[in-house]
Amino acid sequence: MMGHRAAVAVRLLLVLAAFVGVASCAVTDPTLYYTLGRGAVSSSPAGTTQAKADVPTPLRSVAGTGAVGVGVGPVIMPGYLDRVMIVTRTSADTVAIANFHRWAEPLEDGIARVLTDEIAARVPTERVVMFPWRGVVARDLQYQVVIVVLLFDGRPGGAVTLDTRWRILSRDGKELLVKRSTVTESATAPGYEAMVAAMTRALVALGGDIAAEIRALPS
Repeated sequence: MMGHRAAVAVRLLLVLAAFVGVASCAVTDPTLYYTLGRGAVSSSPAGTTQAKADVPTPLRSVAGTGAVGVGVGPVIMPGYLDRVMIVTRTSADTVAIANFHRWAEPLEDGIARVLTDEIAARVPTERVVMFPWRGVVARDLQYQVVIVVLLFDGRPGGAVTLDTRWRILSRDGKELLVKRSTVTESATAPGYEAMVAAMTRALVALGGDIAAEIRALPS
């Protein structure tokens, strides 16, 4: 039979294990998750005002113009940004990776989503879709926008830079336009929320440039 001391030791171990279990459950995960677009902009009142002021009333198709289908993507990312953690710039040649500040979705998906929304607001069509597409949707596309991100980072409380090369392709894959765009936006407050809002504003500006070029193409 188990001795008295052994029984007491076992009970103490059980109590200790239960205490450790309760303590571990009480620990709060410090990780914060961020999204580009309205969710990110709304975290900064100043950012919200500026972003909304840049977006015009959505355009509608009119008789004689034809409905233009636009596909946005793929968005090609540099390796240093291809991660869930937010990357910030510490110097011209160095970056920092934030373990507790992360994207709630793949960054390329967030970029494509914001650009799609912005182009849809500025091009006279209801048919603007994100990559990938297939079937009937693919056959309805007149233009495809391919974006290569060269740089997209900044400092919390500082400036954010978005540097991209992008192409507009025709339905048959012919290259209609190649352009490089560099956009810089300043955060309106310290911290990651304001930096993400500045990143959204940079994408809004890029989307405006792309939409203007699409509108200039023959439909």
